[in-house]
Parts: sequence; C-alpha cells; structure tokens
Amino acid sequence: METFKNCPRKFKFNYIEKPDITRKQSIEAFMGSMVHESLEKLYTDIKFNKLNSLDEILLFYNDLWIKKYSQETIEIIRKDYFEENYKKLGEDYLSGYYEAYKPFNQGKTLGLEHEVIIKIFNPDNQNNYELIGYIDRLTLFTDDVIEIHDYKTNMVPKTQEEVDVDKQLALYSISIKQSFPFVKRIDLVWHFLSTGIELRSQRTDLDLEHLKKEVIKIINEIENAKKKDDFPTKPSGLCEWCEFRGICPAMAHDIKLRNLPSNEFLKDDGVTLVNKYNELKIKKDEFIEKIDDDLEKIKEAIIVYSKKNNLERLVGSSSSLLIKEYDSIKMPDKGTREREELEKLIKSTGMWEEMSDLSYFSLLSHYKSGIFSEEFKEKLSSILTFEKIHRLYLHKK
Repeated sequence: METFKNCPRKFKFNYIEKPDITRKQSIEAFMGSMVHESLEKLYTDIKFNKLNSLDEILLFYNDLWIKKYSQETIEIIRKDYFEENYKKLGEDYLSGYYEAYKPFNQGKTLGLEHEVIIKIFNPDNQNNYELIGYIDRLTLFTDDVIEIHDYKTNMVPKTQEEVDVDKQLALYSISIKQSFPFVKRIDLVWHFLSTGIELRSQRTDLDLEHLKKEVIKIINEIENAKKKDDFPTKPSGLCEWCEFRGICPAMAHDIKLRNLPSNEFLKDDGVTLVNKYNELKIKKDEFIEKIDDDLEKIKEAIIVYSKKNNLERLVGSSSSLLIKEYDSIKMPDKGTREREELEKLIKSTGMWEEMSDLSYFSLLSHYKSGIFSEEFKEKLSSILTFEKIHRLYLHKK
C-alpha cells in the first residue's frame, strides 16, 4: 500500500509485472536488515536466559555483515560514502540501543519477527481482505498491556505527529487485539536508532475503524488502477533508491546516460532534443520578458497621455484603445497580522458569511454601498490600501 501511494508505477513493476532484471538492495536497507537480525539475536538469547554483552552483539553483527555483504547484490547510492561508513553506522545504532535498554528487562518478549494477519471486512462488496505483517518485537509489558516495537534505521526520525497517524503499527494492533482479547491497552513503540529517540502512540477503537476504511479505500484504488491499467510514475527523491529505475519511463534515460563519455552523451538523440528545446525556451522567455517590459512602458505613456488630454479612447491606424480607470483595494497577505485584524473587523459586522472569501471585489462593493459606517470605514482604511488601476481594451476599427 505504501509503494502504491509513493509510486503506482513501482507498484506495478514489483507486484504485477515482476520484470526479470537484476535487482540490487540499497546499502541502507542491507544495513537495516543486519541491525534487525542482531537485535533479534539479542532478544532470542534473552528468552533462553542468556544475556549477550555489547561486544558479543557487535561481533555477531560484523560476522553477519561479512557473510552476507556482496558488491554484486548491494548498491551504494551516495557516492561520497563507502561500505565501512554504513557498517560503522550500524554498530553505532546497536551500541546506542544496547546502552539505553540494558539489561532488557522491560517486559516479556512474546514474539520476534512475529507474523500477524490483519483481517478487514469491506461491507460495500462483502469482501474479506487479509494483510500480512511482521512485528519486530512483541512484548507483554504488564498483565494487560502489550507493546508493539519497531526498529527504524532511517537517518531522519519521524515526529510525534507522524507516528500518531502511522498505519503500519496501528494495523498490527488490529491483529493483536483479536489474538489477545484480555489486553486493555496496546502501546505502539518506535525506536529511531540513528538518534536514540523513542516515540510512543496509541489507537482507540474508533481510530482503528477509521484506519480500516482508509485501507479499504487504498485497496479500491489499487483494484481500479489494475482494471484501467493506470499506474503513472511519481518521481521523487526516492527514485535514486528504486531497483526499477533502469527500466522506469521517468528514470531510464537518465540512467542510460550517466556513464557515457561527453562526446557520446552529446550525440544522444534525446539529449539533442532536450538541449534544443531548452535553448528555444530560454529565447522565448527572454523575448516575452522584453516585450512585457516594453508593453508596460507604452501602457504608462498611454495613461499619461489620456489623462493629460482628458480622453478615454485613443485611435490608431487600424485599432483603437479604450482606457478605463477603476478603484481597487490591496488587501494584506494571508497569515499576516494585518490580515488577522481585517478578518476580526469583518466578523464584528456580522457579515462574515457573505464576505468570508475576502475578495477585493466584494469588499469594495460593500465599501461603496454605504453599508459600512464612517467609523468602520476609517478602521478599514488603516488596514487596506486603496489605489487606482487602469485597464486597456483594444478594438479593431
């Protein structure tokens, strides 16, 4: 579901087309899996009354890294960093976590990489959906409180606001509620290992019902996309880490050109077309900018001439210009203190409903209509800027 949300095209590659290509794992994902396996080892041994030292866990992590790391299957996207940098990051994450939670007696571990099946019923079409997930660590904290723990190795931790609406752990809690009906509270716990931050959240029964509806909506969107074969690309900063970028319509040309020498790069038909388009677009923009500047100067001259000679219409050899002057109001920008004062002032008149859009047209028409008192107009004048604007209307003779 997250893949579909981030990029429908990647969803199609991954779950429908499944192209036969060499797929490499990013080193960030590899490092994350090595950290997860090391923490799983730590808590598995604790269940057997064996508490590993930090050195033992780091030794396990390093042995695992050496055993599983391969340049053929692991890809480093950030070229300024190397394997050792990421390996050391993982060591730091494990060390920080170990020191923060030793001797790891915060509850009893019920499961590690615990598989859950989340059942969701769609009343609209009478379908039963099943989602499968894996909880990093499931803990019985007290007799009636269960914690769902999730380890995150991404560099930037989420905020409290983000975890409070996160779907993943909330969906897990639906299954846990069904499996452990005696539980009175389920805590969702995120461990952001890069910073040592721990964030917690809870969901009410009403929250989970809303979540089920949201999941059903996403599933319907996916089903509709399959019927229409409509899976557009959605370029973002995630594209560089996508294993399908070499065949993706939004990335394939870029990937093809990256390692070409300059002379071959410039010969590519696509490069030639883009360069030519860019050249013409720059010329067009420069021309428009120059024309707009000249038009503005001519407009000013026309307004001055018409006022000086008390004329509203000027005649040329093949066309004529009608010059109209209007009253206008310049309102303060949204989010400013002046804008807040203006809104409070309008609300004090009891006319907020009909003027809530605060368009200069509605404000000006009310101002001129005589509805406002002179005292109120004076208050408005301290906030608004009144000005004259001119419009030119060109007509053929």
